[in-house]
Amino acid sequence: MSLFIRAFCLWLMLAGVNAPSYAVWFEGEGQAKIVDGQVDKARQQAIQDALLTLMYRGGASVKSLQIVKSGVLETDELTVRTNGEVYDMKLLVETIEDDQMTVTVAADIFPLNTCEKDSYAKTLFVGPFQLQKREHAQLGGIYRTPEEVSQRLFHRFKLKSKRVDARHLMTRQIAFDGRYANDIEPQMLKVARSLSSQYDVQYILFGKINDMSSYNETSTNLLGMKSTVKQRNFQVKLYVIDGINGETILRKSYGSNREWPFDVTMKLDVTGQTFWSSDYGNLIDSYIDQAVVDVEDALYCRQSLATVVGLYNGQVVINIGQTNGVRKGDKFELVRQQYLMHLDGGLRGPIFNADDTQLTVMSVQSDRAVLATKRFSDMANIQIRDVLVAVDNDPFAITDSSQ
Repeated sequence: MSLFIRAFCLWLMLAGVNAPSYAVWFEGEGQAKIVDGQVDKARQQAIQDALLTLMYRGGASVKSLQIVKSGVLETDELTVRTNGEVYDMKLLVETIEDDQMTVTVAADIFPLNTCEKDSYAKTLFVGPFQLQKREHAQLGGIYRTPEEVSQRLFHRFKLKSKRVDARHLMTRQIAFDGRYANDIEPQMLKVARSLSSQYDVQYILFGKINDMSSYNETSTNLLGMKSTVKQRNFQVKLYVIDGINGETILRKSYGSNREWPFDVTMKLDVTGQTFWSSDYGNLIDSYIDQAVVDVEDALYCRQSLATVVGLYNGQVVINIGQTNGVRKGDKFELVRQQYLMHLDGGLRGPIFNADDTQLTVMSVQSDRAVLATKRFSDMANIQIRDVLVAVDNDPFAITDSSQ
């Protein structure tokens, strides 16, 4: 009978493309402040906020979307990457109270096949953003923009992301060799492993603001009258490094320009609403939102590498837990790290080789899990900082109910 059940299950999986599937409607609420009576702009921002909320809830991320005036939603080949697709969207409710626009949006999400890796939320360290040229911040005195970008990105992950477990934030600059100031990636690769070990995370995020310069843009109207507007650039590059593997997972650049509406002598607080409600502040904030989506997409199908952080009473403690989606009964296996000697004398790697030591989760805390080995003798093979990977459950496993 068990062979028949296995064969039948296999047939169902292979024939699944013809089986009926059902989309799921998700609702998301978004808010935006109405500034200078610009209701349409606030509506657009509120709808975008609502869509991001429901995308994260539905386990999907928007590849492209277009929102038009008066709350009408139009999609232009709108797709959702990795594990879902949006078929339809509706604006359900819109309210205005005390210059605050609130909308409720519903989207029809069809779940697609997910990648074969584990579904655990990836642990992330959000590091400092560097400013390429300090003199670029002189206009407005916005020297603390890099620190504020790091903070906003960290809190955006904490607030909206279910796939990334942002655990630590560092806004303090890391001292690098000044000779390599133009290329900080190699230097970050050198410190990523120690940061990963120190803060119990797998991934390290950092960035560099390459341009915040300004310039005057002059235009002439139909009457021949000239007007000058001060424009300001914002160019930033973001990196995500796997601190255990020692490799760069994501390099992503964002950049554009917006009008700088403030007087040239005015000094701004980059933590205040005046700065962030401007078109220039909105531009930076939109890049922060997009960065969350891009990092999620880059890490979603990556394998989670759990690190052994403790050994006691014949059991193993790892650095991921309930927040990451680990549950009692989940299974892991030990992998061995091997570093290769490069021609220049440096170490390269690591290369991971599977070990036959398997472990089962016995209990779970928010950011920790306690595991036990099948054989007690296997504990002798495990040390602090060893790496474990999740073991997929056998979809054809048959449980004998008589036992």
